[in-house]
This record gives sequence, structure tokens and C-alpha cells, in this order.
Amino acid sequence: MNRSQYKVIAQRIFKSENQRIAVEAVIFEGLSSYEAEKRFDVPKGTLSRNVRKYKREVEYLNTVVAA
Repeated sequence: MNRSQYKVIAQRIFKSENQRIAVEAVIFEGLSSYEAEKRFDVPKGTLSRNVRKYKREVEYLNTVVAA
């Protein structure tokens, strides 16, 4: 997935703009979830769950495309 594809998916699955930006930083810039939570003011302990949610969504979309 590239960043423009990420933004379409993130817009649908994350309510908060801070969460979208933080997950993007983890996925594309290699920040740790902990570091991104601090940097983007995301509640502690939620970002790793959001990253997993995004990865599951991408996996699902890839499965749909391959079918």
C-alpha cells in the first residue's frame, strides 16, 4: 500500500485525525507505537491496536482482490 491508498483506508476505519497520522508514522516512517503515541498525542496503549486493525484491513482487501 502507498500513502494515498493508506489515507483512503484510514479515513474509513479511524475516527481521529491524530490516530490516522500516528498509524501512518508507524507504518511508513518506522516509528514505534510508543513513540508515535507520545509524538501525536494518542491515548496510551491504543496505537498498536490501531496498527493491527489497519494491517488486518489491508490483508482483507488483498484477499478480496485475489479472489
